[in-house]
Amino acid sequence: MQLDARLAALAAFVPHGTAVADIGGDHAYLAATLVMRGIAPRAVVGDLSAGACAAARRTTVTQRLTREIDVRQGDGLSILAPGEAESIVIAGMGGALIMDILSGAPDVLVDVQTLVLQPMNSAAKLRRWLYGNGWNITDEALARAGGHLYEIIRAEHGAAAMPDDVLLHIGAKLYEKRDPLLREHIEGKIAKLTRAANGMNASAAARQSAEYRETVSLLAALRTMLALY
Repeated sequence: MQLDARLAALAAFVPHGTAVADIGGDHAYLAATLVMRGIAPRAVVGDLSAGACAAARRTTVTQRLTREIDVRQGDGLSILAPGEAESIVIAGMGGALIMDILSGAPDVLVDVQTLVLQPMNSAAKLRRWLYGNGWNITDEALARAGGHLYEIIRAEHGAAAMPDDVLLHIGAKLYEKRDPLLREHIEGKIAKLTRAANGMNASAAARQSAEYRETVSLLAALRTMLALY
């Protein structure tokens, strides 16, 4: 089963030998690949959509993995019992939604060793939440698929100092290891923030806001980082 670059990057962050739960697992391609490659002995695929669950079950039947992969319809981590998953993957959702899913199930997270997360937006807020709630970001990667650049985060239980704001937006591990797509990543952040700043600059009231000052300050930090790259 061929995975695109995004799913392959997610798979690479799942520790070998751990039972996996893929939340919002869609067609179950990731879970099926992890089991077939011997990375995960078993997996749970959860999705709120009945259609997605039906597609996931078709994959388990086609790949003859109905014993190893359990497909469950439900909201977030409510489909899991404590101790049932050692690694949890949550991908393709907004960062705020991922935060809500994680914060809503502390009993499930107690026994989880590794989180593999791929936020579609608000990555900085998600990183801040992880650092502030007993999770240490141990690695990060960038993946380009379907014309988009995706941020993948791996976190494990542990205390770590909160990075500077600019590194929360970029990803401290991405910057530390100089990911091959880092320049494109920073340039994308600059372009998005520039559009936001220009929009606020058109309003005198917006120019006086804390949000505008924070945006301009972050832009300056990102441009400095890019110049030093």
